[in-house]
Amino acid sequence: MKYLYKGIFNWAGESYTMYTHAFSKEKAFLNFINQLCKKKIGSKRTISQYFDGLKDNYYIQREKEK
Repeated sequence: MKYLYKGIFNWAGESYTMYTHAFSKEKAFLNFINQLCKKKIGSKRTISQYFDGLKDNYYIQREKEK
């Protein structure tokens, strides 16, 4: 079952709030990386390295079902 996830990402001071459906938090993270790539802020590799978990620059949470 896919769940709805909300992601908040801070790229160089600019905040992006996005939503995606995924089976897990890890898959949701990859979906958010793809969304950021489509916004033309960088390549998938660059974005993945920026959000490598060493800095507190993103947050992902599973949304409650209605």
